[in-house]
Amino acid sequence: MAYELKDLVDLDRYPIDDLDGAGAALLQSCQDDLANGAICHLPDFVRPEAIEVIQSEANARRDQTYWMDVERRAYSWRNPDDYPAGHAVTLTTPNLIGTITQDCFPKTGAFVSIFEQQALTDFVRRCLNRDSLFPVACPYLAANVKVMSQGCRHAWHFDQNDGAVTLMIQSAAEGGHFEFVPFLRDEDDENYDEVSRLLSGEEMPMRRAPLAPGSFCLFGGRRSIHRVSEVTQGSPDRLLAVFSYHHVPEHQYRESTIRSVLGRLPDSYPNPG
Repeated sequence: MAYELKDLVDLDRYPIDDLDGAGAALLQSCQDDLANGAICHLPDFVRPEAIEVIQSEANARRDQTYWMDVERRAYSWRNPDDYPAGHAVTLTTPNLIGTITQDCFPKTGAFVSIFEQQALTDFVRRCLNRDSLFPVACPYLAANVKVMSQGCRHAWHFDQNDGAVTLMIQSAAEGGHFEFVPFLRDEDDENYDEVSRLLSGEEMPMRRAPLAPGSFCLFGGRRSIHRVSEVTQGSPDRLLAVFSYHHVPEHQYRESTIRSVLGRLPDSYPNPG
């Protein structure tokens, strides 16, 4: 079937198709939440029947998951060799997570269809106060599903952009909580001492977002360190969609970026030679 916006999003509660009218208060609330707390969490954003379809699409493709089991640094874009041993930039935490790439999903299915809704892109753009925003065109990572079964965890890290966009598809039986410390670093102070304390395992105040299937979330992760805690019981496993956008149209990720996310190139990746 061909999915329309009204089939996927609860437009009565979240009128993202009318942001200058009925949705104006929603837009302002999202902008305020991001500015004040680094997160905009919209529970039951996706209609229950649509989430059930997306769950089925993802679970049917579990055997196509690319798994990554590494020690991850919070500042992945910085060279640890430029810093002394024990510095926050050099510290790592365990990272075990899987990815189901977009090319595994049917192009007319509910998962791909919601990502390609123009109204959703416009909503994200305006929440993030961007002049321009377009869905990334990478056939693998533009929209992908993160899989976390028992024992999986997503390491503490900062993002390189300031607008992560996710959709909770399925919660783990136990564990797998999204946790973060808002605005731990800023443009003038990296706050390395506090980051080091956190990465070294010291107890620090943090927030936990009560994500549930259907939750749509925008998160400012460039200055707010975050993780997903260990999944202590799977079946069901944690499934989270990640939607990627860029300020120029038809943006493609480099081969090195795809390798860094999946651990290798996808099976369907064109032969560079």
